[in-house]
Amino acid sequence: MQTPILQIDTITLDDLFSVEALAAKHSSILTVPTLRWQLRFRNRNGLASACFHLGKKLLISKSRYEQWLSSQAERAIA
Repeated sequence: MQTPILQIDTITLDDLFSVEALAAKHSSILTVPTLRWQLRFRNRNGLASACFHLGKKLLISKSRYEQWLSSQAERAIA
């Protein structure tokens, strides 16, 4: 019996941002307080899969954050 191969989503360093950097990159729609509020409840709202700790620094995967945001929008429409 073969062991199933796990597919791992690759995240590049270019995809990781600090809270401040992600808010600055998309300053027309994101603010640091908004991101911090979302991140405070990341284990409840599903955003935890977009977050990584590098030492004490919390980094956010931009692509996974966008997927999470899209799923939140879809949930709001339904």
